[in-house]
Amino acid sequence: MVTKRILWDISGAFGDIGVLIPIAIALVAKNGFNATVLFAMAGVFYLVAAAYYRITMPVQPLKAMAAIAIASSLGVDVISVAGILMGLILVILSLSGLSERLGKYFPVGVIRGIQFGLGAILVRTSFQMMHGEIGTVAIAAILLGAAFALKKWIPPLLPVLLVGLILAYLDVPEVSFGPTPVSLSLPALNKIWEALGLLVLPQLALTFGNAIVATENTARLLYGSRASRVTLKSIPLGMGIANITIGLLGGMPMCHGSGGLTAHAKLGATSARSGYIIGAFLIIFAFVFGRSALSLISAFPTGFLSVLLLYVGLSHAGFIWDIRQDKKQLLVACGTAIVSVVTGNLTYGFLLGIVLHRTINTAQASRA
Repeated sequence: MVTKRILWDISGAFGDIGVLIPIAIALVAKNGFNATVLFAMAGVFYLVAAAYYRITMPVQPLKAMAAIAIASSLGVDVISVAGILMGLILVILSLSGLSERLGKYFPVGVIRGIQFGLGAILVRTSFQMMHGEIGTVAIAAILLGAAFALKKWIPPLLPVLLVGLILAYLDVPEVSFGPTPVSLSLPALNKIWEALGLLVLPQLALTFGNAIVATENTARLLYGSRASRVTLKSIPLGMGIANITIGLLGGMPMCHGSGGLTAHAKLGATSARSGYIIGAFLIIFAFVFGRSALSLISAFPTGFLSVLLLYVGLSHAGFIWDIRQDKKQLLVACGTAIVSVVTGNLTYGFLLGIVLHRTINTAQASRA
């Protein structure tokens, strides 16, 4: 029984690698991030979050910020300053009580729309990742399907993870051990306005909608009373402190996320144990394999990651099911999700959802 529980904890620990790994590869390869710092900071954030929240909270790069940074080939100096600025804003939102007050204005339809839209975007991304990977996709799908058929005995992620690691190991010709050299530097204060305009402002609404409000709601759906520490005040405070620290050390700005929370939980995480496992793994990986991190994680089959991402996306989108009887909220949720998917930006969907919710309420009030 203990062995079975440990296997499920391990499965849940790696539930969100389909999001973390592709972004990490791009940030190290294209933006020049130090692999040891990036993975070690993510690991520490996992450990601290698990210890405080007492559940496995996901740790991911801020996705809108990462996407812009990768597309624009921005340097580590600009991105680190953006992380510090984002951290300061989040701390202010939390300590002022503004995060709790703003969170109350998020109707359930908008929250479910964000969740459904993010799920759909993950599904679309998974299909894009499958291009040219038919063989590994088929293997991963068979492994995942077989694991679900034997779900009472085998955690779903474990066969996919083990076979993927074996294929990755066989594909890497040579492995260098040890961390990449780490050098600390002061924040580039002359980059503040560039970081604010290019990275922080586009990320802010998405962070509040998905990483704070939707994450708090998702935690309650998945964990019930066990998620009592996951609140509209604690989430931004934790992310804020983490990003200030990470930014000062030259790491990638990080966040939690409702999709990652679903990924960990659906694949086996029932407590903080999975958070401790993935946190410790990332720290060990950073210092033991830092020099080879890029080649090692690049070798993990993309087809395997795409299948995991597909499953997580479908699971996350399924939260909309509980408002199927509420036509008004369902309309708001569908509008939010459609705009999010069409534009590829959850912020636009969130704004449309708020407007649509207010418009419907006003129309109903005028008819009354």
